Amino acid sequence: MSPRKKSEPHQTTFIKPTPQVKNGDILDVDEAAALLKVSKKTIYTRVKNNTIPYAKLGRKLLFHRQTLEKWIAEGGDRAKRVPEEEQLTLDQLSGMLNNGQARITLKR
Repeated sequence: MSPRKKSEPHQTTFIKPTPQVKNGDILDVDEAAALLKVSKKTIYTRVKNNTIPYAKLGRKLLFHRQTLEKWIAEGGDRAKRVPEEEQLTLDQLSGMLNNGQARITLKR
């Protein structure tokens, strides 16, 4: 009789499925992240900074698909450029800073 070969244990790998965006109008955090192609952490950060349109139902964050799509089309949370006729000259800005009418702060 030949000796039995010991079989190596089978290793099972679990793969978390990528969240799919359903065809509904109301999205949860996973679906919003999938739609925007960002992480859930990015969604939560933008909600905290109030830079993304959202609604809360109890503790649940909800996003309206058309509102997010419009938000993306308008440039998301990027700063909007001020029209040239409303922009300050360097002299105007310097004067406002010197007179205490404006100040510069750093956000961290």
